[in-house]
Amino acid sequence: MRLLSVLLGLLACLMGSLGASGTRWALGPISAIAQDPLREDLDVPIRMESNLVYREIDGVQVRADLFRPANSLRLPLVVMVHGGAWSAGDKWELRDHAREMAQAGFVAVSINYRLAPLVKIEQQLDDCRHALRWAASMAEEWNADDEKIGLWGYSAGAHLVSLMALNPAAEDPAIKAVVAGGSPCDFSFVPAQSNVLAHVLGGSRSEIPEVYEEFSPLSYVDRTAPAFFLFHGDKDLLVPQVCSQRMFEAMEAHENEAEFLSVEGKGHLLSFLDLKARRQAVEFLQKHLSKDS
Repeated sequence: MRLLSVLLGLLACLMGSLGASGTRWALGPISAIAQDPLREDLDVPIRMESNLVYREIDGVQVRADLFRPANSLRLPLVVMVHGGAWSAGDKWELRDHAREMAQAGFVAVSINYRLAPLVKIEQQLDDCRHALRWAASMAEEWNADDEKIGLWGYSAGAHLVSLMALNPAAEDPAIKAVVAGGSPCDFSFVPAQSNVLAHVLGGSRSEIPEVYEEFSPLSYVDRTAPAFFLFHGDKDLLVPQVCSQRMFEAMEAHENEAEFLSVEGKGHLLSFLDLKARRQAVEFLQKHLSKDS
C-alpha cells in the first residue's frame, strides 16, 4: 500500500506537468476538443485570471484560477478541485478541463487547497468550503449565477467535492450538480491495518474507524443529494471502480438523479484525460445547471 501512495504522488506530478503559468486571456479552441471527432470545434475567447487569493490562513495564501467566456452573459458557476492523494497536485492540473468548461458556457474556478501532511482532511475540506463560499460571493463581479452552482473533482478532488455536496455546512450555497471522477467514495478498499492514508486521515482504518466513516461521502447519501455524474476507469489500480459503483447504487436507491460512466480499458490517469468522460461531464452540467432547470 505504500506503493499506492507513491504512485498517487507520481500521478499528481504527471498531471501537474499539464499545467504552466498562463496569460490573462486565452483565445481559440482547446486542443483536446479539437481532437475529438464527436464535438464541434469551438472557438470562444476565454477570460482567465490566475492566482486569485480566496483565503489566508496560518500565513498561507490559498489561491484559485478563474476561467469564463469573454462575454457579458450570466452563466452557471462550477468550482473545480484537483486530485493528488490529498498530498500533491495543483489547480493547474485542471487548466484544460476548466478552459473546456468555459468554452461550454460556464464560469469555472479551479482551486488549490492546503496539502497533507501539513494539514489533515478537516482543514482541506474547510479550504474547499471557503473557496465555494468565496466563489459564490464573487458571482456578481464575475457575472455568474450563484443559484446555478456545480462542483467538479477528480480522485482526491472528487472525494472532497462529494463531501461538500453530500454533507453541506449550513452557510454553504446550494449545489445543484456534481461531477466526480475516479473517486474514493468510501475507504473500505483500504486494508484495515494500512497507514497509506494516515498522512491525511490521522491513522489506519482499524485505529480510527469513525474518522474513515465520517469522511466517506457514501455515508451521507440520502434523498437530498444533488445530481451526480460519476466516471471511473475499469482498469483503475489506484482507486477501485467499485467505489463509484457503490455511490451510484446508493444514489439510485434513494431515487436521486445520477449517471455512471465506466471508462473502458483505462486506468486512473487515462480516465482523467478521457475525452468521452469530459464531454459527458460537460453535457451533464449543462443539463442540470441550465437556466430552465
